[in-house]
Amino acid sequence: MGAMTTQTHTTSKADGHSLAPGDGERIWIVGDTMTLKATGATTGGRLTLLENLTAPGGGPPPHLHTREDEFFVVLDGSFEVRIGDEVHPLGPGGYAYVPRGTVHNFRNIAQTASRILVGFAPAGMEGFFRESGRPAADDGPAPPVDGDEIARTMAAAPKYGLEAVAFDE
Repeated sequence: MGAMTTQTHTTSKADGHSLAPGDGERIWIVGDTMTLKATGATTGGRLTLLENLTAPGGGPPPHLHTREDEFFVVLDGSFEVRIGDEVHPLGPGGYAYVPRGTVHNFRNIAQTASRILVGFAPAGMEGFFRESGRPAADDGPAPPVDGDEIARTMAAAPKYGLEAVAFDE
């Protein structure tokens, strides 16, 4: 029988965690209510996960991330997810993946507020959302985007590798 060897790996490891439905830090951003479910602090920097309650017609403008891959899972309602030049209509359970450096966005095409799960790997985008948005003050709908939010977004975007992209619709 050969000699037994042991390899030691050093990794940053977060403890496992869970959240009850409705729990998590809530942020108003781009007219939507975002609930942070997992952050770099809770995943050892591996993942950011959020649940987004998006108003009819709502969602972020086209943009790209230079540092993170992103994915979406529709929880209820109907969304269009743009990946590059293609638009994908997705209903409940629908999934989309966007590699870093790819122009994308999502839009709620339902007649009611709808929920979409949004994930980023690695973690870090939660910092952008905290700087650009503002803490949700109550359970009501998010306020519309205003000049202050646009200014915060423009200041934070470069720090987080986020680039806005204009599209001819």
